Amino acid sequence: MASSFSSYFVARSGIQNAQYNLRITGQNMANVNTNGTSTVYTRQRLDSYAVGSSGNNMRYANTSDLAIGGGVDAKGVSQLRDPYLDVRYRLESGKVSKSGAEVNTLSSVEDLFDEIRKNGINSQITDLIKQLNTLAGSPADTNLETIVKNSALLLTQAFHNAAEQLSSVRKQETDSFMTTGIDQANSLLKNIAQLNREIKSCDISQVPALELRDQRNMLLDQLSQEFNIRISSSSVSIGAGRTVEELQVNLVNGNNTIPLIDNDQYVQFEAAQNQDQIAYTADGADGKPHVYKTKELNVSVYMRGLDGQMIKNTDGSDHVFNDDLTTGVFGGYLSMLNDNGEFDAHAGGTVTALDGETVTADALPTTARGIGYYEKVMDRLAQDLAKTLNDVNAVSTTVTDPDDPTKTKTVTVEKPLFSSSDGAGKPITAANISISDEWNTATGNYITATKDETLDGVDNSSSGKNILYMVLQFSKEKTFSTDDGISLFTSSLSSYVSKVSTTLGLDIKTATNANETYSANLNNIDTQRASISSVDLNEEGINLVMFNQALTASSRFMTTMDEAMDTIINKMGVVGR
Repeated sequence: MASSFSSYFVARSGIQNAQYNLRITGQNMANVNTNGTSTVYTRQRLDSYAVGSSGNNMRYANTSDLAIGGGVDAKGVSQLRDPYLDVRYRLESGKVSKSGAEVNTLSSVEDLFDEIRKNGINSQITDLIKQLNTLAGSPADTNLETIVKNSALLLTQAFHNAAEQLSSVRKQETDSFMTTGIDQANSLLKNIAQLNREIKSCDISQVPALELRDQRNMLLDQLSQEFNIRISSSSVSIGAGRTVEELQVNLVNGNNTIPLIDNDQYVQFEAAQNQDQIAYTADGADGKPHVYKTKELNVSVYMRGLDGQMIKNTDGSDHVFNDDLTTGVFGGYLSMLNDNGEFDAHAGGTVTALDGETVTADALPTTARGIGYYEKVMDRLAQDLAKTLNDVNAVSTTVTDPDDPTKTKTVTVEKPLFSSSDGAGKPITAANISISDEWNTATGNYITATKDETLDGVDNSSSGKNILYMVLQFSKEKTFSTDDGISLFTSSLSSYVSKVSTTLGLDIKTATNANETYSANLNNIDTQRASISSVDLNEEGINLVMFNQALTASSRFMTTMDEAMDTIINKMGVVGR
């Protein structure tokens, strides 16, 4: 038979449970606006359960007594979170951060290709064509040639300005990566590990530490902006049959994982500039690997593992390849700083390695068009423009064959208009293209006005037909390619910058569309998370009324039981006294 006073325990547990719920409701309402930089509050709830009846399984239990439960008990306080939405949010967050970094970098590059700039490459090419046309009408006029030379000088300066601005963008983005990426990621890893230690200590002491978990969740959200992470936990025994959870965070790319945090241990990232290169190899006939292509890394990322030692790649190097950091701030910055688009591609097949060995190489895909791509396409324009005009200005002459004085031979005499300021033999780039010393120091006419041979596309009766032929080269369409034979685009010298500008515009549009799509998805997921985890004042107000009524009802139940017990003890059995 149940104790006469057991109903008091039921009433007491109801009162206590209602009081807990009221306190938690008050805590939720007090933190409705706690969504600052230090923490984002997650709505809490009381984990309660019904207390079952006891004694009915005893050997001499009274089976005629009803098995009524013993009230309600509270197990603890938990947070309302959906782990699946957290995973989706963090995965999408990395995509948003990567595409955002790409948009910002490409937008900085876009200013260089503004076609309405008066001192841009496009306008200077147009001016050079104009001055050459004028000189073609009076090729003997040294003053007109001086004007052409000045126009060419301004064109080289426009190339220098473009190269300098691209270098400035690269430095700006590199510095930003070192702080926004490396330093922030290291700080987040350290702080999360410290919170893991504190939360574990609280769990050992059986303190929920929900506010610390809120801080950790916020930092994990921020860490997911840096790169793709996967979060897991494991149970660790602390003795006496009790276990606590330890958190692990891994860097993830496909099936590859690298531990970042193991409870209170964490890795640290390091970075360096112009320290490493990727060497692509293929086996030769001797069975040994031979390098057939290399790629310089503008920024190399390193990781010190949980043991403090550098984490090695499969090739034995220390630096982390872009393939391991494909999302987030890291992925966006590294693709913009290290990738060169078509210049990284390779058709593969039978090729000659850098050491002269013949190898069968694998094809290499085109990477993202980062800053390096636009540096290299500007270098390609400077090289093609210089070579084209230098070749047109060269002349053929007949000389006595030194091996046989009775014979003559035709040789080409170079009269370069452009050269490299870095010295003879150095490749021409946008940063070093300059007027040749021969042209710069020439006192008379230096530009070849006419040639004996017939020149296609010009009036061969003109005294300045070679200059007209030189002008014609600016409008000829040709396919520009990388050194490895990968096609870039078809264009003329005069429309080259416009073609690059169009390519850049499409890259920015693609990155912007991706960023907008990812951002919309992220906002949608965040809204779903907020519908579960955030505090709603209307809902908490209803809970306040509900739990207050529960408290009143449990209190009234105890009062009723008190009255019943008073009747049983003091008022029963008094008849006939």
